[in-house]
Amino acid sequence: MKAVIFDLGHTLIDYYHEWRTPELKAITKLYSHLVSLGLEVDEEPFVRDVTSILEIGRRKKTEDLVEIPLREVLQRIYERYGCDGDEDLMVDGFEIFYGVLVEHRKPFPGTVEMLEGLKARGYAVGLVSDVAWGLPSDYPQRDMQYFGLDAFFDDMIFSTDVGLRKPHPRLFKLAAYNLGACIEDSLFVGNSLQADIKGALNVGMRAILKESCYYEHDDAIIPTGKISSWDELEQFLDG
Repeated sequence: MKAVIFDLGHTLIDYYHEWRTPELKAITKLYSHLVSLGLEVDEEPFVRDVTSILEIGRRKKTEDLVEIPLREVLQRIYERYGCDGDEDLMVDGFEIFYGVLVEHRKPFPGTVEMLEGLKARGYAVGLVSDVAWGLPSDYPQRDMQYFGLDAFFDDMIFSTDVGLRKPHPRLFKLAAYNLGACIEDSLFVGNSLQADIKGALNVGMRAILKESCYYEHDDAIIPTGKISSWDELEQFLDG
């Protein structure tokens, strides 16, 4: 094994355990912000409309495995409601959606020590992460810097930079290529059977399921192995 590649959310850093509550909070905060800038529309239809826009985008992401940047979503909302969507307002929207993510963020126990150990043993370490709501990759990188994780990574791939979402095979192939490793010598670790494990297995990588609260079971997807804590990863590194 030459390269170990990780997912970010619910694998290295724990966030919310369901997306509807934080999404609704972000939409209502966005509404309040726009009202403070002069928007004159009732809250209920605004929330319903923005929820629908996000849901349509979510279906397209799932079906076509493409990323839809939050910038495009916000621009559509601003245009629909007659707002001047300048860069300051765009950044305001990014910060509002990002803000709900960081309310409950925390690294999983032992994450820093595990990454330190991999680097000390000479493994190439990579990341492939879908970004919540299509936020710019600057935002998840903030989280990695905040917890001191970024220094351990030789390469990081974010869906909003590439325009694709897992389990698209190009993401996994690109991750191995960027690390100078063969697919067969790469191990992927993630918490989602549908995005992480399926994507890695489909290109020939070994794939380890990191068990978490954010999880949807699928009998058709069988990971190479499962772990619930980082000390269990060792058994798969040289196997």
